[in-house]
Amino acid sequence: MLLTAEQIADITGGEWLNAVPALSFHGIRVNIERIEKDDICFTSNPKQWGTGIPYTEEHLTQIFAKGAAAAVVTDHSRAAGIDRPVLVVEDSRQALEAIALYARDNVPVKRVLVTGTEGKTGFKNQLYQLLNFQTRAHATLDSSNLNVPILCSMASIGEGDEVEVIEASVADGKAGVIRSNLVRPDICVLTEVGFEHITSHGSFENLIANKASITDGLKEGGICALNGDSVNYELVREAIYRRKYVDLVTFGSGRKCNARLHRADFDSDKLVWHIVASVEGIPLSYSVPALGEHVPVSSLAPLLVVHRLGYDVRRAAADFIHFRAAETMGHIDEVVTGKGSFRFYNHSHRASVLSYASALKDLRRLRPRPGGRKIAVIGNMLNIGEISRRSHEDLAPLIEKAGVDRLYTVGRFALPLHSKLKNPAILVKHGDKYQEIEPLLLADLRDGDLLFMKGHHRIWLKDLADKIYALGTRREIR
Repeated sequence: MLLTAEQIADITGGEWLNAVPALSFHGIRVNIERIEKDDICFTSNPKQWGTGIPYTEEHLTQIFAKGAAAAVVTDHSRAAGIDRPVLVVEDSRQALEAIALYARDNVPVKRVLVTGTEGKTGFKNQLYQLLNFQTRAHATLDSSNLNVPILCSMASIGEGDEVEVIEASVADGKAGVIRSNLVRPDICVLTEVGFEHITSHGSFENLIANKASITDGLKEGGICALNGDSVNYELVREAIYRRKYVDLVTFGSGRKCNARLHRADFDSDKLVWHIVASVEGIPLSYSVPALGEHVPVSSLAPLLVVHRLGYDVRRAAADFIHFRAAETMGHIDEVVTGKGSFRFYNHSHRASVLSYASALKDLRRLRPRPGGRKIAVIGNMLNIGEISRRSHEDLAPLIEKAGVDRLYTVGRFALPLHSKLKNPAILVKHGDKYQEIEPLLLADLRDGDLLFMKGHHRIWLKDLADKIYALGTRREIR
């Protein structure tokens, strides 16, 4: 971290106990389970942090056992008997915000704020990795995207960082305005605006307007990058202009896009996209080792931002071959057991209308080994409101086009797709919970198979995925 212990005390009005000379920190955390070595951990309490937030001031021993360099508390007595650095403040939630806003207003870095119904974490990881080949960029690389994680990221800016990449969830109109004004970005990016979480917004019109609110805190002279290929591009564009004038740039396959896709070919053996594109007139030819029908267009967004930030876009394109996708983007592993091995395309972290279409097109390209079968576990989507039945029915032809031999479904909202299968014989079993298909699925897997799994994270297919990995030894392929 750039900010020192002395600066943090000055900013928060806090008092250090047991401070040591030259005390410095890796970053700021609130979630005890995510503490990394030399972090400073802010403890929480329901009165200052909100109803339902745990009281963690009594867990100082656990905090330091996990490697924290210091802790922040409001109760002076909690530090009694603790022979480690503890900062005592009046309000720990306000103290965290004070540090974040001080860093925002006094540390001269460019800030990129990304939102969308899907693709946020993927974009953040891509831009972060590409920038770090040329400069120092800062980001929290998991999908944490609410107020507190955003404040922690901003407060944890490091020495020499020139760009900060922040992901924001916008589940309602207030969230977009609050988070945009917290960050005050130089560049906003909307990766895709689909139908995910529509029930949280109340209507599709509200969803569009709420996503557009991410531009509210955009700095004067800043830009906003939009997906020109999105089916809702015009609606998002109009919603942004209804709020304020913004310099808009686009990425996509259209002739007028600032970053334009010309051609994309997928190597199904090496699992790599080979892409020909241009960014504001600069011709590019590059390769992206990632899965997903959306990859060619989505790869243009970080390249466009790299260029607009003033870095070398040709070098960034060449560096894309070194990109490592986050787990939430889906990945393929080989699972070696005592009876052979099978490939596992694990997309169990999330599911939406657009991401399902992309992943099932991937599955169509992928092949099991000779003698193996394509097995699919299809978990239902959630929070898509009145389009739920039709959206699940629409999965049936995509599943069959992908060449699935054996199909398992999970979640009651997945039931409508059964009636739309032209070959219902591929359906092996349905379960409202994954535990209902677990024994049969685990016994079903054999040498040479290709297993695909996808579903909303709230039906916990990730837990089933862990049990599949436990069948043998996991070897990452892509």
